[in-house]
Amino acid sequence: MQNLPTPILGEITAFTITSPDLVKSLAFYQKLGYKEIYRADYPFPWVQVSDGVVLIMLRQDPQPYIALTYYVKVIDGVVKKLEKAGIKFAQKPKPKDMVKRYLFTSPDNINISLVNIIDGFYQPKGPGMLSMKPEDYAKPEKYVNKTCGLYGEFAHPVKDLEQSLEFWKSLGFIAVSRFTAPYPWAIISDGLSIVGLHQSAHFSSPTITYFAADMSDKISKLKKNGLTDFKENGPGIVLTTPEKQHIFLYQLGLVAHSKPGELPKLSQVTIETPRLILKELNPEVVSTIFNSYPNEQAMEQLGLKTIEEFNIEKNNFHQGLTTYRLSFKKFLIISKETNKVIGKCGFNTWYLQHARAEIGYAMADNTVKNKGFMTEAVKAMIKYGFEEMKLNRIEAFIGTQNVPSLKMIKGLGFTEEGTLRSHYFKNGKMEDSVCFSLLKQEY
Repeated sequence: MQNLPTPILGEITAFTITSPDLVKSLAFYQKLGYKEIYRADYPFPWVQVSDGVVLIMLRQDPQPYIALTYYVKVIDGVVKKLEKAGIKFAQKPKPKDMVKRYLFTSPDNINISLVNIIDGFYQPKGPGMLSMKPEDYAKPEKYVNKTCGLYGEFAHPVKDLEQSLEFWKSLGFIAVSRFTAPYPWAIISDGLSIVGLHQSAHFSSPTITYFAADMSDKISKLKKNGLTDFKENGPGIVLTTPEKQHIFLYQLGLVAHSKPGELPKLSQVTIETPRLILKELNPEVVSTIFNSYPNEQAMEQLGLKTIEEFNIEKNNFHQGLTTYRLSFKKFLIISKETNKVIGKCGFNTWYLQHARAEIGYAMADNTVKNKGFMTEAVKAMIKYGFEEMKLNRIEAFIGTQNVPSLKMIKGLGFTEEGTLRSHYFKNGKMEDSVCFSLLKQEY
Protein backbone atom coordinates (compact mmCIF):
# COMPACT_ATOMS: atom_id res chain seq x y z
CA MET A 1 0.00 0.00 0.00
CA GLN A 2 2.23 2.78 -1.22
CA ASN A 3 1.51 6.39 -0.31
CA LEU A 4 -1.36 5.50 2.02
CA PRO A 5 -1.74 7.16 5.41
CA THR A 6 -1.37 5.55 8.81
CA PRO A 7 -4.84 4.93 10.31
CA ILE A 8 -5.74 7.31 13.12
CA LEU A 9 -9.06 5.72 14.13
CA GLY A 10 -7.70 2.37 15.32
CA GLU A 11 -5.63 -0.73 14.69
CA ILE A 12 -8.34 -3.17 13.51
CA THR A 13 -11.33 -2.51 11.27
CA ALA A 14 -14.52 -4.55 10.98
CA PHE A 15 -18.17 -4.32 10.06
CA THR A 16 -20.53 -4.55 13.01
CA ILE A 17 -23.82 -6.09 11.86
CA THR A 18 -26.77 -6.93 14.09
CA SER A 19 -28.43 -10.29 13.58
CA PRO A 20 -31.81 -11.57 14.82
CA ASP A 21 -30.51 -15.14 14.47
CA LEU A 22 -26.78 -15.77 14.85
CA VAL A 23 -27.03 -19.40 13.72
CA LYS A 24 -28.75 -18.44 10.48
CA SER A 25 -26.35 -15.54 9.87
CA LEU A 26 -23.28 -17.69 10.49
CA ALA A 27 -24.51 -20.32 8.01
CA PHE A 28 -25.10 -17.60 5.40
CA TYR A 29 -21.60 -16.12 5.66
CA GLN A 30 -20.03 -19.57 5.63
CA LYS A 31 -21.63 -20.06 2.20
CA LEU A 32 -19.83 -16.87 1.10
CA GLY A 33 -16.39 -18.13 2.11
CA TYR A 34 -16.28 -16.82 5.71
CA LYS A 35 -15.17 -18.76 8.77
CA GLU A 36 -15.97 -18.34 12.42
CA ILE A 37 -12.93 -17.09 14.31
CA TYR A 38 -14.30 -15.92 17.68
CA ARG A 39 -17.51 -15.95 19.71
CA ALA A 40 -18.75 -14.97 23.16
CA ASP A 41 -21.95 -14.24 25.12
CA TYR A 42 -20.76 -11.09 26.94
CA PRO A 43 -22.01 -8.36 27.01
CA PHE A 44 -24.41 -9.91 24.47
CA PRO A 45 -24.16 -12.96 22.17
CA TRP A 46 -21.84 -12.32 19.21
CA VAL A 47 -19.84 -14.17 16.57
CA GLN A 48 -16.85 -12.83 14.66
CA VAL A 49 -16.33 -14.13 11.12
CA SER A 50 -13.75 -13.42 8.41
CA ASP A 51 -12.96 -14.42 4.83
CA GLY A 52 -9.27 -13.65 5.35
CA VAL A 53 -9.66 -10.03 4.20
CA VAL A 54 -12.91 -8.72 5.69
CA LEU A 55 -13.79 -8.95 9.38
CA ILE A 56 -17.45 -8.97 10.46
CA MET A 57 -18.80 -8.79 14.00
CA LEU A 58 -22.28 -10.37 14.09
CA ARG A 59 -24.12 -9.11 17.16
CA GLN A 60 -27.38 -10.58 18.47
CA ASP A 61 -30.03 -7.87 18.06
CA PRO A 62 -33.35 -7.85 16.12
CA GLN A 63 -32.92 -4.22 15.02
CA PRO A 64 -31.10 -3.95 11.61
CA TYR A 65 -27.83 -2.04 11.94
CA ILE A 66 -24.44 -1.82 10.24
CA ALA A 67 -21.39 0.19 11.24
CA LEU A 68 -17.80 0.62 10.17
CA THR A 69 -16.05 -0.27 13.42
CA TYR A 70 -12.52 0.37 14.62
CA TYR A 71 -10.93 -1.46 17.53
CA VAL A 72 -8.59 0.93 19.30
CA LYS A 73 -5.71 0.51 21.74
CA VAL A 74 -5.71 4.02 23.23
CA ILE A 75 -9.36 4.86 22.73
CA ASP A 76 -9.53 7.92 25.00
CA GLY A 77 -6.74 9.62 23.05
CA VAL A 78 -8.44 8.98 19.69
CA VAL A 79 -11.75 10.27 21.03
CA LYS A 80 -10.14 13.50 22.25
CA LYS A 81 -8.53 14.12 18.84
CA LEU A 82 -11.82 13.54 17.05
CA GLU A 83 -13.75 15.84 19.38
CA LYS A 84 -11.10 18.50 18.85
CA ALA A 85 -11.64 18.08 15.10
CA GLY A 86 -15.38 18.72 15.56
CA ILE A 87 -16.73 15.17 15.66
CA LYS A 88 -19.81 14.84 17.85
CA PHE A 89 -20.50 11.42 19.34
CA ALA A 90 -24.09 10.18 19.36
CA GLN A 91 -23.22 7.49 21.90
CA LYS A 92 -20.57 7.24 24.61
CA PRO A 93 -19.80 4.50 27.16
CA LYS A 94 -20.88 4.73 30.75
CA PRO A 95 -18.11 5.12 33.37
CA LYS A 96 -18.49 1.52 34.61
CA ASP A 97 -18.63 -0.11 31.15
CA MET A 98 -15.81 -2.63 30.70
CA VAL A 99 -16.09 -2.41 26.92
CA LYS A 100 -15.96 1.19 25.77
CA ARG A 101 -18.01 2.06 22.68
CA TYR A 102 -18.30 5.39 20.91
CA LEU A 103 -20.58 6.04 17.96
CA PHE A 104 -20.82 8.89 15.45
CA THR A 105 -22.22 9.23 11.93
CA SER A 106 -21.03 10.64 8.63
CA PRO A 107 -22.95 13.41 6.80
CA ASP A 108 -24.55 10.60 4.79
CA ASN A 109 -25.66 8.67 7.91
CA ILE A 110 -22.98 5.99 7.89
CA ASN A 111 -22.43 4.64 11.40
CA ILE A 112 -18.80 4.71 12.58
CA SER A 113 -17.98 3.15 15.93
CA LEU A 114 -14.87 2.98 18.10
CA VAL A 115 -14.38 0.09 20.54
CA ASN A 116 -11.44 -0.62 22.81
CA ILE A 117 -9.48 -3.65 21.59
CA ILE A 118 -10.55 -7.00 22.95
CA ASP A 119 -7.89 -9.65 23.64
CA GLY A 120 -7.61 -12.10 20.77
CA PHE A 121 -8.85 -9.72 18.05
CA TYR A 122 -6.58 -9.24 15.04
CA GLN A 123 -6.66 -7.69 11.58
CA PRO A 124 -6.94 -10.25 8.72
CA LYS A 125 -3.77 -10.34 6.63
CA GLY A 126 -5.25 -11.09 3.21
CA PRO A 127 -5.09 -8.42 0.49
CA GLY A 128 -8.12 -6.69 -0.97
CA MET A 129 -8.08 -4.74 -4.22
CA LEU A 130 -6.23 -1.85 -2.58
CA SER A 131 -3.12 -3.87 -1.80
CA MET A 132 -3.16 -6.39 -4.64
CA LYS A 133 -1.10 -6.03 -7.80
CA PRO A 134 -3.40 -4.89 -10.65
CA GLU A 135 -2.11 -7.69 -12.87
CA ASP A 136 -3.46 -10.18 -10.30
CA TYR A 137 -7.04 -8.84 -10.48
CA ALA A 138 -7.72 -11.17 -13.42
CA LYS A 139 -6.25 -14.22 -11.66
CA PRO A 140 -8.93 -15.91 -9.51
CA GLU A 141 -6.34 -18.29 -8.07
CA LYS A 142 -4.82 -15.25 -6.29
CA TYR A 143 -8.06 -14.32 -4.52
CA VAL A 144 -8.21 -14.97 -0.78
CA ASN A 145 -11.97 -15.47 -0.85
CA LYS A 146 -12.47 -18.16 -3.51
CA THR A 147 -16.26 -17.90 -3.25
CA CYS A 148 -16.90 -14.17 -3.67
CA GLY A 149 -13.63 -12.87 -5.12
CA LEU A 150 -11.86 -9.61 -4.31
CA TYR A 151 -13.15 -7.36 -1.58
CA GLY A 152 -13.37 -3.95 -3.23
CA GLU A 153 -15.06 -1.40 -1.01
CA PHE A 154 -17.68 -0.50 1.57
CA ALA A 155 -19.84 1.39 -0.92
CA HIS A 156 -22.48 3.90 0.05
CA PRO A 157 -24.42 6.69 -1.65
CA VAL A 158 -23.58 10.32 -0.84
CA LYS A 159 -25.47 13.53 -1.54
CA ASP A 160 -22.42 15.65 -2.26
CA LEU A 161 -19.12 13.97 -3.07
CA GLU A 162 -16.97 17.00 -2.25
CA GLN A 163 -18.64 17.52 1.13
CA SER A 164 -18.33 13.83 1.95
CA LEU A 165 -14.64 13.80 0.99
CA GLU A 166 -13.97 16.67 3.39
CA PHE A 167 -15.59 14.78 6.26
CA TRP A 168 -13.63 11.57 5.67
CA LYS A 169 -10.45 13.61 5.27
CA SER A 170 -10.92 14.77 8.87
CA LEU A 171 -10.83 11.07 9.87
CA GLY A 172 -7.48 10.47 8.17
CA PHE A 173 -8.78 9.19 4.82
CA ILE A 174 -7.43 10.23 1.44
CA ALA A 175 -8.97 9.90 -2.01
CA VAL A 176 -6.95 7.22 -3.76
CA SER A 177 -9.18 7.14 -6.83
CA ARG A 178 -11.73 9.54 -8.33
CA PHE A 179 -14.00 9.11 -11.32
CA THR A 180 -16.69 11.03 -13.19
CA ALA A 181 -18.51 8.14 -14.89
CA PRO A 182 -21.13 6.83 -14.66
CA TYR A 183 -21.51 9.49 -11.92
CA PRO A 184 -19.12 11.28 -9.54
CA TRP A 185 -17.55 8.77 -7.15
CA ALA A 186 -14.34 8.10 -5.27
CA ILE A 187 -12.48 5.35 -3.46
CA ILE A 188 -10.98 6.51 -0.16
CA SER A 189 -8.77 4.82 2.40
CA ASP A 190 -7.01 5.50 5.67
CA GLY A 191 -4.58 2.65 5.01
CA LEU A 192 -6.88 0.16 6.73
CA SER A 193 -10.47 0.57 5.51
CA ILE A 194 -11.61 0.99 1.90
CA VAL A 195 -14.72 3.11 1.45
CA GLY A 196 -16.53 3.97 -1.78
CA LEU A 197 -18.37 7.30 -1.95
CA HIS A 198 -20.97 7.28 -4.74
CA GLN A 199 -22.92 10.40 -5.65
CA SER A 200 -25.66 8.29 -7.13
CA ALA A 201 -29.25 7.14 -6.81
CA HIS A 202 -28.41 3.68 -8.19
CA PHE A 203 -28.48 2.24 -4.67
CA SER A 204 -29.72 3.54 -1.34
CA SER A 205 -27.89 1.76 1.49
CA PRO A 206 -24.30 0.94 2.49
CA THR A 207 -23.07 -2.21 0.80
CA ILE A 208 -20.08 -4.57 1.07
CA THR A 209 -18.80 -5.03 -2.48
CA TYR A 210 -16.86 -7.85 -4.15
CA PHE A 211 -15.42 -8.08 -7.66
CA ALA A 212 -14.07 -11.06 -9.61
CA ALA A 213 -12.85 -11.76 -13.12
CA ASP A 214 -14.85 -15.00 -13.01
CA MET A 215 -17.84 -13.63 -11.09
CA SER A 216 -20.39 -15.23 -13.42
CA ASP A 217 -18.95 -18.66 -12.51
CA LYS A 218 -18.92 -17.81 -8.81
CA ILE A 219 -22.55 -16.67 -8.94
CA SER A 220 -23.57 -19.87 -10.74
CA LYS A 221 -21.91 -21.97 -8.03
CA LEU A 222 -23.61 -19.97 -5.26
CA LYS A 223 -26.99 -20.49 -6.91
CA LYS A 224 -26.36 -24.25 -7.22
CA ASN A 225 -25.46 -24.30 -3.52
CA GLY A 226 -28.85 -22.87 -2.61
CA LEU A 227 -28.28 -19.11 -2.62
CA THR A 228 -31.55 -17.20 -2.20
CA ASP A 229 -32.56 -13.59 -1.55
CA PHE A 230 -30.71 -11.98 -4.42
CA LYS A 231 -31.55 -9.78 -7.39
CA GLU A 232 -29.92 -9.78 -10.80
CA ASN A 233 -28.22 -6.45 -11.41
CA GLY A 234 -26.61 -6.26 -14.85
CA PRO A 235 -23.18 -7.93 -14.66
CA GLY A 236 -23.70 -9.13 -11.09
CA ILE A 237 -26.16 -9.66 -8.27
CA VAL A 238 -27.21 -7.90 -5.09
CA LEU A 239 -27.55 -10.18 -2.06
CA THR A 240 -29.86 -9.44 0.83
CA THR A 241 -28.38 -10.96 3.97
CA PRO A 242 -30.40 -12.50 6.82
CA GLU A 243 -29.72 -9.23 8.71
CA LYS A 244 -31.36 -7.19 5.89
CA GLN A 245 -28.02 -5.76 4.75
CA HIS A 246 -26.68 -5.92 1.21
CA ILE A 247 -23.65 -7.38 -0.58
CA PHE A 248 -22.76 -6.62 -4.21
CA LEU A 249 -21.11 -9.32 -6.32
CA TYR A 250 -19.91 -7.78 -9.59
CA GLN A 251 -18.03 -8.96 -12.65
CA LEU A 252 -14.64 -7.23 -12.59
CA GLY A 253 -14.38 -4.54 -15.25
CA LEU A 254 -18.07 -4.30 -16.12
CA VAL A 255 -20.46 -1.50 -15.33
CA ALA A 256 -23.60 -2.28 -13.39
CA HIS A 257 -27.20 -1.44 -14.29
CA SER A 258 -27.24 -2.94 -17.83
CA LYS A 259 -30.03 -5.34 -18.75
CA PRO A 260 -29.32 -9.08 -18.88
CA GLY A 261 -28.52 -10.19 -22.43
CA GLU A 262 -27.53 -6.71 -23.59
CA LEU A 263 -24.09 -5.23 -24.03
CA PRO A 264 -23.39 -2.89 -21.10
CA LYS A 265 -23.99 0.73 -21.99
CA LEU A 266 -20.95 2.98 -22.01
CA SER A 267 -21.27 6.04 -19.82
CA GLN A 268 -18.86 8.52 -21.38
CA VAL A 269 -18.16 12.20 -20.93
CA THR A 270 -18.31 14.06 -24.24
CA ILE A 271 -16.78 17.48 -24.83
CA GLU A 272 -17.75 19.65 -27.78
CA THR A 273 -15.53 22.25 -29.43
CA PRO A 274 -16.33 24.28 -32.57
CA ARG A 275 -15.10 21.52 -34.94
CA LEU A 276 -14.70 18.46 -32.73
CA ILE A 277 -16.41 15.97 -30.43
CA LEU A 278 -14.15 14.51 -27.73
CA LYS A 279 -15.39 11.13 -26.44
CA GLU A 280 -14.06 9.77 -23.15
CA LEU A 281 -12.12 6.54 -22.71
CA ASN A 282 -11.66 6.02 -18.97
CA PRO A 283 -10.66 2.76 -17.18
CA GLU A 284 -14.28 1.70 -16.61
CA VAL A 285 -15.22 2.26 -20.25
CA VAL A 286 -12.15 0.43 -21.58
CA SER A 287 -12.67 -2.48 -19.17
CA THR A 288 -16.29 -2.80 -20.23
CA ILE A 289 -15.35 -2.77 -23.91
CA PHE A 290 -12.68 -5.46 -23.58
CA ASN A 291 -14.79 -7.68 -21.31
CA SER A 292 -18.12 -7.41 -23.14
CA TYR A 293 -17.82 -6.22 -26.73
CA PRO A 294 -16.99 -8.36 -29.80
CA ASN A 295 -13.62 -7.46 -31.33
CA GLU A 296 -15.06 -5.52 -34.27
CA GLN A 297 -17.28 -3.36 -32.07
CA ALA A 298 -14.49 -2.97 -29.51
CA MET A 299 -12.12 -1.66 -32.20
CA GLU A 300 -14.75 0.85 -33.30
CA GLN A 301 -15.39 2.05 -29.75
CA LEU A 302 -11.65 2.43 -29.09
CA GLY A 303 -10.89 4.18 -32.36
CA LEU A 304 -8.54 1.42 -33.54
CA LYS A 305 -8.05 0.68 -37.24
CA THR A 306 -6.07 -2.58 -37.30
CA ILE A 307 -6.16 -5.86 -35.40
CA GLU A 308 -2.48 -5.27 -34.50
CA GLU A 309 -3.42 -2.07 -32.68
CA PHE A 310 -6.27 -3.90 -30.98
CA ASN A 311 -4.02 -6.73 -29.76
CA ILE A 312 -1.53 -4.23 -28.32
CA GLU A 313 -4.28 -2.40 -26.45
CA LYS A 314 -5.80 -5.65 -25.19
CA ASN A 315 -2.42 -6.81 -23.91
CA ASN A 316 -2.03 -3.49 -22.06
CA PHE A 317 -5.49 -4.01 -20.58
CA HIS A 318 -4.67 -7.47 -19.23
CA GLN A 319 -1.48 -6.13 -17.62
CA GLY A 320 -3.55 -3.67 -15.58
CA LEU A 321 -4.95 -0.37 -16.76
CA THR A 322 -5.14 1.40 -13.46
CA THR A 323 -4.71 1.14 -9.70
CA TYR A 324 -6.23 2.96 -6.76
CA ARG A 325 -3.37 5.46 -6.99
CA LEU A 326 -2.83 5.75 -10.74
CA SER A 327 -5.34 6.17 -13.54
CA PHE A 328 -5.87 7.78 -16.93
CA LYS A 329 -8.50 9.68 -18.85
CA LYS A 330 -8.25 9.79 -22.64
CA PHE A 331 -10.57 11.07 -25.34
CA LEU A 332 -11.16 10.12 -28.96
CA ILE A 333 -11.02 13.14 -31.26
CA ILE A 334 -13.94 12.98 -33.68
CA SER A 335 -14.39 15.39 -36.58
CA LYS A 336 -17.87 16.92 -36.69
CA GLU A 337 -17.61 17.24 -40.44
CA THR A 338 -16.81 13.61 -41.21
CA ASN A 339 -17.87 11.88 -37.96
CA LYS A 340 -14.57 9.96 -38.10
CA VAL A 341 -11.94 9.47 -35.40
CA ILE A 342 -8.95 11.63 -36.34
CA GLY A 343 -6.84 11.21 -33.21
CA LYS A 344 -6.66 10.88 -29.43
CA CYS A 345 -5.78 13.22 -26.60
CA GLY A 346 -6.04 13.21 -22.84
CA PHE A 347 -4.13 12.26 -19.75
CA ASN A 348 -1.96 9.16 -20.11
CA THR A 349 -0.79 9.11 -16.50
CA TRP A 350 -3.00 10.58 -13.78
CA TYR A 351 -1.49 10.57 -10.28
CA LEU A 352 -4.68 10.76 -8.25
CA GLN A 353 -3.21 11.52 -4.86
CA HIS A 354 -0.93 14.26 -6.17
CA ALA A 355 -3.50 15.96 -8.46
CA ARG A 356 -1.20 15.91 -11.48
CA ALA A 357 -1.34 14.23 -14.86
CA GLU A 358 0.69 13.89 -18.05
CA ILE A 359 -1.06 15.12 -21.17
CA GLY A 360 -0.64 13.20 -24.39
CA TYR A 361 -2.01 13.48 -27.91
CA ALA A 362 -1.61 12.03 -31.39
CA MET A 363 -3.26 12.45 -34.78
CA ALA A 364 -4.42 9.23 -36.45
CA ASP A 365 -5.16 10.81 -39.82
CA ASN A 366 -2.34 12.64 -41.62
CA THR A 367 -4.80 14.38 -43.94
CA VAL A 368 -6.07 16.59 -41.09
CA LYS A 369 -2.69 17.74 -39.79
CA ASN A 370 -1.70 21.41 -39.75
CA LYS A 371 -5.32 22.54 -39.46
CA GLY A 372 -5.32 23.41 -35.75
CA PHE A 373 -7.42 20.43 -34.69
CA MET A 374 -4.95 19.25 -32.04
CA THR A 375 -4.57 22.71 -30.50
CA GLU A 376 -8.36 22.92 -30.31
CA ALA A 377 -8.56 19.50 -28.62
CA VAL A 378 -5.70 20.10 -26.17
CA LYS A 379 -7.19 23.44 -25.08
CA ALA A 380 -10.39 21.58 -24.20
CA MET A 381 -8.36 18.95 -22.32
CA ILE A 382 -6.55 21.58 -20.25
CA LYS A 383 -9.87 23.17 -19.28
CA TYR A 384 -11.36 19.79 -18.40
CA GLY A 385 -8.29 18.77 -16.41
CA PHE A 386 -8.25 21.82 -14.18
CA GLU A 387 -12.00 22.34 -13.82
CA GLU A 388 -13.42 18.79 -13.74
CA MET A 389 -10.53 16.53 -12.72
CA LYS A 390 -9.35 19.08 -10.14
CA LEU A 391 -5.75 18.83 -11.30
CA ASN A 392 -3.14 21.14 -9.84
CA ARG A 393 -0.43 20.40 -12.43
CA ILE A 394 -0.49 19.24 -16.05
CA GLU A 395 2.77 17.89 -17.45
CA ALA A 396 3.93 17.35 -21.03
CA PHE A 397 6.99 15.38 -22.16
CA ILE A 398 7.95 16.09 -25.76
CA GLY A 399 10.74 14.73 -27.92
CA THR A 400 13.50 17.23 -28.62
CA GLN A 401 12.96 16.90 -32.39
CA ASN A 402 9.16 17.22 -32.31
CA VAL A 403 9.04 20.85 -33.43
CA PRO A 404 5.24 21.13 -34.05
CA SER A 405 4.42 19.76 -30.59
CA LEU A 406 7.03 21.95 -28.89
CA LYS A 407 5.57 24.99 -30.62
CA MET A 408 2.00 24.12 -29.66
CA ILE A 409 2.73 23.47 -25.98
CA LYS A 410 4.70 26.71 -25.64
CA GLY A 411 1.84 28.56 -27.33
CA LEU A 412 -0.60 27.18 -24.75
CA GLY A 413 1.36 28.74 -21.88
CA PHE A 414 3.34 25.76 -20.61
CA THR A 415 6.65 26.43 -18.85
CA GLU A 416 9.75 24.56 -19.99
CA GLU A 417 11.40 22.93 -16.96
CA GLY A 418 14.33 21.04 -18.49
CA THR A 419 15.43 18.04 -20.53
CA LEU A 420 14.99 14.50 -19.30
CA ARG A 421 17.82 12.35 -20.61
CA SER A 422 17.07 8.94 -22.17
CA HIS A 423 13.48 9.39 -21.12
CA TYR A 424 11.65 7.13 -23.56
CA PHE A 425 12.28 4.31 -26.02
CA LYS A 426 11.49 5.06 -29.66
CA ASN A 427 12.60 3.59 -32.98
CA GLY A 428 14.97 1.16 -31.29
CA LYS A 429 16.81 3.67 -29.12
CA MET A 430 16.49 5.81 -26.01
CA GLU A 431 15.66 9.46 -26.65
CA ASP A 432 15.53 12.63 -24.58
CA SER A 433 12.36 14.59 -23.89
CA VAL A 434 11.68 18.16 -22.82
CA CYS A 435 9.57 18.54 -19.66
CA PHE A 436 6.85 21.22 -19.61
CA SER A 437 4.23 22.05 -16.99
CA LEU A 438 1.18 24.22 -16.52
CA LEU A 439 -0.15 24.92 -13.01
CA LYS A 440 -3.77 25.60 -12.11
CA GLN A 441 -2.83 29.01 -10.71
CA GLU A 442 -1.38 29.89 -14.12
CA TYR A 443 -4.42 28.73 -16.09
